[in-house]
Amino acid sequence: MAKEYAEQLFLQEKPTLALLAIWSFQKTYASVITKEINSTFAHTTKILSKMEEHGLVKFTMEGRVKYVELTESGFKVVEALKNLIIALEGELPEGMEQAEDEGNADLSSNIKEVISDQEHDIYEKTKRLNDTIVSIYNELISSGADRETVIMRLGPFKRDLKKIENTMQEYHAIDNATLEYFSDTKDLLESLINQ
Repeated sequence: MAKEYAEQLFLQEKPTLALLAIWSFQKTYASVITKEINSTFAHTTKILSKMEEHGLVKFTMEGRVKYVELTESGFKVVEALKNLIIALEGELPEGMEQAEDEGNADLSSNIKEVISDQEHDIYEKTKRLNDTIVSIYNELISSGADRETVIMRLGPFKRDLKKIENTMQEYHAIDNATLEYFSDTKDLLESLINQ
């Protein structure tokens, strides 16, 4: 790892906290790390990508769920960081201990809570979009709008659906009800545009 890169990465708060959080959880989601380090999902994934490029973390897929965990090199860097913290502060701060097996229940509930929030958010965005599409379509039909006007007014909603779809792909673990509702909304839009 180039010296400049190491300084850029680990002399900043968020990357250091991210690496220590991964070490603490052993195996987790990017969204859990985002919550732990109080960052945005985009910034967290950028940090994790840089760490992956330099062999500090690895991603694994289990079904549709993407996990992140430390590599051997990542563990060495964490040990160095822990030693630095101990040298500076005399001990590791509370909460910086590695999760034990009994602590994995807390991790599991934390992960479920994050996923549940994400699913709810995605579901609500899809519902608002669905309601808006139906409302605009009904308004257009009642005013006697022609096919071109319908296409022009409803077409931009394809972008909104694509944004939601991209968000769903980032989270990897979306329940079937949310996926179905999204799919139904997408089909509805297509059918209204193509009538």
